[in-house]
Amino acid sequence: MTEGNRVVVIAMDGSADADKALDFYSTNLYRENDDIVILHCVHHRSVYTYESIWAPTDPGAISIAFEEESRKGNEVCKAIEQKLKDHNVTARVIKLEGGDPGHTVVHKATDLNAAMIIMGSRGLGTIRRTLLGSVSDYIIHHSKCPVFVCRH
Repeated sequence: MTEGNRVVVIAMDGSADADKALDFYSTNLYRENDDIVILHCVHHRSVYTYESIWAPTDPGAISIAFEEESRKGNEVCKAIEQKLKDHNVTARVIKLEGGDPGHTVVHKATDLNAAMIIMGSRGLGTIRRTLLGSVSDYIIHHSKCPVFVCRH
């Protein structure tokens, strides 16, 4: 990155909503000198609750599930790289392992001194969002830079 270029973080999870966020950015906000960073977070929450919410019973099964999540993350990153080629956009794709996706995106965007974060939203209803939380809500409330949430 050269001085004066803005860092744009696009959080992508492999969903159609994330693809629409990339479409929005490439159509409406793209600047030739942007330093674009795509973040994909692999969250291993399901691994921690294998068989029991209190304690996993088979460490081998947990290891296999953890590796499977990482493998799926690699596949999502490859698909994102293809989408970037399709949009004729040059970007770095970073796979982040572990941790809550909202916190991880905010932390990495801060480290990168991002000018903005762009992401899609699944559009959870009020009750589901209250019970399950929302990555976009977390990022909106904790980011130090502007956040564009694309809902379609």
